[in-house]
Amino acid sequence: MKNTVKNKFITWLIVLLMLANIGTISFYWLGHFRNKKINSPREFLAAKLNFSESQKNTYFDLAKEHNENAKILRDQIKNDKENLFQLLKSDLIIDSVRNNAALKVSLSIQSLDILTFEHFKKVRALCTAEQKPKFDELIEKMVNSVNSPQKGPQPPINEKAD
Repeated sequence: MKNTVKNKFITWLIVLLMLANIGTISFYWLGHFRNKKINSPREFLAAKLNFSESQKNTYFDLAKEHNENAKILRDQIKNDKENLFQLLKSDLIIDSVRNNAALKVSLSIQSLDILTFEHFKKVRALCTAEQKPKFDELIEKMVNSVNSPQKGPQPPINEKAD
């Protein structure tokens, strides 16, 4: 009789712990996606500029279009860089072939930069006269943060010394 009571207690305890685990995992999982949406760059910019619902909708459409086009260009940059560094497998590398491969990388990067510039030009056009100074300030901070040198020591490269 005591074993039956003990078994029921242990069974209920296990069920309770399983439900607590499922609840905890669900809480973190849902919270992660909620925070990811709130902390996305497009949400951040829309919030900082106090976009109206109409502005947000137009901006989100622009951002979606930009991301789709930028992904294509990033893939192109990746392929161009892979082609450039594939040349290292050859013992004889012709300067003109190397230069052309490097030029392709540069042109792809240039295309991405122009695409991004045009995107932000369209976003700025969405802004009201009151929002434009804040937009300009945010873009300036973004450009400065991208172009600032990395702070702190460089991570070591793990190589064996000969």
